[in-house]
Amino acid sequence: MTASILPRRRYIQEQAAKGRRPVGVLPAQYPKEILWALDILPVEIWDPPLEVSSAGAHLQPYICSVVQGGLELILQGRADQMEAFLFPHTCDSIQNLATVVNDYIGLDRPCYFFYHPKAPYRPSSHEYYYGQINGLAQRLAPQFGPLDEAKLWSAVRQGAKVAELLRQLYMLRAQNNLRCSAVEFYELIRLGEYLHPDDFIPALEDFMAERSGPGPDGPAVVLSGVLPNPVALLSALDELGVRVGHDDLLACSRRMLAPPAHDPDPLRQLAKAYFGLPPCSTKNSPLGQRLEFLRVILDRSASRGVIFNLVKFCETELFDAPQLIEALKSQGVPTLFMETELNQGLSGQLATRVEAFVEMLG
Repeated sequence: MTASILPRRRYIQEQAAKGRRPVGVLPAQYPKEILWALDILPVEIWDPPLEVSSAGAHLQPYICSVVQGGLELILQGRADQMEAFLFPHTCDSIQNLATVVNDYIGLDRPCYFFYHPKAPYRPSSHEYYYGQINGLAQRLAPQFGPLDEAKLWSAVRQGAKVAELLRQLYMLRAQNNLRCSAVEFYELIRLGEYLHPDDFIPALEDFMAERSGPGPDGPAVVLSGVLPNPVALLSALDELGVRVGHDDLLACSRRMLAPPAHDPDPLRQLAKAYFGLPPCSTKNSPLGQRLEFLRVILDRSASRGVIFNLVKFCETELFDAPQLIEALKSQGVPTLFMETELNQGLSGQLATRVEAFVEMLG
């Protein structure tokens, strides 16, 4: 289903030849429709498979590996295709990275910043967010040209189509009507981190057409954390006969499953969709809302437990996880807590803990 998709670097080169100018985007949430409308190809930087060497000289040793990997990618020149970088204000660590890249390493390309509101949300939060996405378009204009309303509407419609297809895929998986492994599912979902919707939409449609049908047997679990990495965890669950019924991952459901929104102003339509996304630690969502969301996706997917797999030193997730785990346990929901580094597989000890957790699910 993805055989026709070029490797990431070659795909970016191909898109650049078509006039779509690549911009590196750090995690996590941003109005990608505005970038599409400006003929920008957003290329997200989450977990490049690099050994961190140079970044350590610029960062605290207790910073998460998402930030370390992003800076290492830039310092090694592996992001030289990018014409600029965009830093959403996801957490203090990403904000720190934005300062290092923009102010201290002598980067010769522009850096843009995007600040989304934190909860609790009020009517003024909606106006603030509307102003932020409007302001981002204006700041990008000198380098990429003015925003054309017709192209923005086209991009908004494509964004809505992507969100609808993702909701359908998540629903099929929750109902165990998708014939795929966890590894295959997240390989597909993560293509959206760099594919233009002209290519991502057909990839989603083809996958759904080819894989709709009864899924694998076995108990289901919910994954919670930042992103589906290390892949070794997904492989271990596949090998143990456990299916992932749903997820509460920052890189996935928390920023992808936007509800339908309608407004005669395309920017306000984007703003409405943003405030309908699932609760998230990076938005300072109340714990009660996060617990309710977890209960909904547990019930929807008939999952028997939750695996909290956090990136080591991820402060925002670590603030919420202990209380979420305690609340779930009090409701009789088994949980497993893990902290892992990106791209480093599973240690023998962690693999044993996963196996023991699966045995407990029965």
